[in-house]
Amino acid sequence: MIERGRSSYEGFAATIKLVGTGTRGSRDLTFDEAHGAMTALLTGDASDAQAGAFLMAMRLKGEAPSELAGFAQALRDASVALEADTGGRPVVACGGAYDGVSGTPHLSVAAAATAAACGAAVVMHCGATLGPKRGVTQADVLAGLGGPARPTPEQSVAMLERSGVALVYTPAVTAGWERLRPLRDQIGVRGPLHAAERLQGFFGARRFVIGFTHSPYPGRILGALAALGAQRSVAVRGVEGSDVARPGRPTAITDAGPLELPEQLGHRMPPEGGAEASAAATRGVLAGDLNGPVEQAVALSAGLRLYAAGLCEDPSEATERGRDALRDGSAAAALDALLG
Repeated sequence: MIERGRSSYEGFAATIKLVGTGTRGSRDLTFDEAHGAMTALLTGDASDAQAGAFLMAMRLKGEAPSELAGFAQALRDASVALEADTGGRPVVACGGAYDGVSGTPHLSVAAAATAAACGAAVVMHCGATLGPKRGVTQADVLAGLGGPARPTPEQSVAMLERSGVALVYTPAVTAGWERLRPLRDQIGVRGPLHAAERLQGFFGARRFVIGFTHSPYPGRILGALAALGAQRSVAVRGVEGSDVARPGRPTAITDAGPLELPEQLGHRMPPEGGAEASAAATRGVLAGDLNGPVEQAVALSAGLRLYAAGLCEDPSEATERGRDALRDGSAAAALDALLG
């Protein structure tokens, strides 16, 4: 006779149960539980079936700040420690959607070069593009400009030291990240990794500009970064979830509340997407050949990086400093230094 009783869950199945039993039975993971779960995904201790179940359960439940912090710390712990001599420049890590930008030019490289021209050290990071969007990444733009498509850690260090800008190619430095990419593509919807990977703190960054799309995420992002010891963080409602501010009605939020940013109502990004168009727009705006929405988006985004860096306490003034760098040629010089 079979004895019936309560089901028992062991190993990673127990973690799935914590987050995957519906609104009444699920609960948020603690920091340590979230850290352990992400570590299991990265190392393969969780099977593909378990990893997929966990990612979907988290997608449906939604991430708490403590969970995002634990996930992000696990990613940081799995990453190569990068060090560079920035000459005293404050390091700002900028994280946007790893599935890229598809409908407009991706201007993160332009914003980084502009902020570097004003004294910040700006670190971007991405991997090969992801579903569901499969848009253009910063690596695609850098390659279109003549830089490396997949920088090695050594190249990332050299970039930062010579120009004040670095692109970190996450698969080259974070063990296990690439292993999860096919699974994430098969799932086809965004999950907790899409948020957590934006919070990487390469080069010891404690200052951040992080892109978001949906309204629940600023509080989650800022709460997670605070738990991770950030000094100053800005969550920006970016173009397609990137770290580039929308030029018409920009929205950026800090722990203290929304920032007051200059608006140019009616300004919309041009609809030319793709790596080639993004590289051309980057060259054009840094050369002073583009104004209007593209210049405004880059100046705003550079200003947010300067604010996060602590180099300017007034976001409107920081935006104007970015615009000056675009017009006096110093931003273009920073891009030339980045490309070596």
